[in-house]
Amino acid sequence: MSAKPVAEVPDELVAALLPPLPPPPVLDVETLLVWFASLDPVRLGLRAPATWRAYAVDVTHFGEWCSAQGLDPLPAAPETVADYLTAHVESLSIATLQRRLAAVSVAHGLIGVPSPTDTEHVSLVWRGLRRLHAPGRRRHRVDALETRGLVDLVAPLEDTVMDHRDRALLVLGFAGALRRSELSALDVTDVVPEPERLLVTVRAIGSRDERVVELPRGQRAETCPVRSWRKWTEVARLTEGPAFRRMTKGGHSLRPERLGDRGVAEVVKRRTLDAGLDPSLFSGHSLRAGFVTAATRAGVPGVSIARQTGHRSAAALAACVREDRPFPGNPAAHVGL
Repeated sequence: MSAKPVAEVPDELVAALLPPLPPPPVLDVETLLVWFASLDPVRLGLRAPATWRAYAVDVTHFGEWCSAQGLDPLPAAPETVADYLTAHVESLSIATLQRRLAAVSVAHGLIGVPSPTDTEHVSLVWRGLRRLHAPGRRRHRVDALETRGLVDLVAPLEDTVMDHRDRALLVLGFAGALRRSELSALDVTDVVPEPERLLVTVRAIGSRDERVVELPRGQRAETCPVRSWRKWTEVARLTEGPAFRRMTKGGHSLRPERLGDRGVAEVVKRRTLDAGLDPSLFSGHSLRAGFVTAATRAGVPGVSIARQTGHRSAAALAACVREDRPFPGNPAAHVGL
């Protein structure tokens, strides 16, 4: 008589039976990546490395928002998750919010507590938001900060630690056409200064890809990547660790924690307000869109722009261009109309 085959137990069920982890001491990307890496092979193998990296970004964003509201992120109350969704449904895509929910759920599962995302309250709010915002939804298109706009933003900056940080962040973000997550992820050792240029290794959390971009010495001191970076690292005495860091309340001194991608966006909005612009029209993406728009207007070939930006398709690159006036070399001007 042959033995009955042993039923295979699903990996998710095995993971649920394993002992919970202690919560991470802080919710930032680096700490969460270390926390995820400490998982047993069963739980770690349930998701791809890129997914764990994306979850680290998602939980960090959720934690930063909770901290600003004075709320507990882990474990979080259902009302906290629902309020987070409502607060970000206008600025983030439904797909991004869906992943944030998954990341929050996984984090709660790892510490062995029921996920607030499974409650009826969160489910009702989520269904309502999807119904209102998903069908035919158009994403908010922020304005680009072209070269003239960048000059206006850095012109009022003075000789303070915060001002030197913000100048370096804005100039490198523009010249490198960096996403806000890429700016946030930069370490000091990723930026190699040379007499006439910076060589910057760019990495994005949630992606295995990296690229090296060259930032040449600028004609203006206030918008020169080389001089802005050298002055910032000199004033902040940076030799390793995060390239851009948080400030204490009031901006009087530097903290060791990495400036998150939300913090990058807040720097852009604060400096646009100081320059007399409407901050609701700008975000961290405005630097990247500004570089692409300015380079396109200058007649730089798309392949060269994409080498700097890391875009993989012409369509994605074109989406960064703000077409409020005619571009040089427009093909429609050369077809005999």
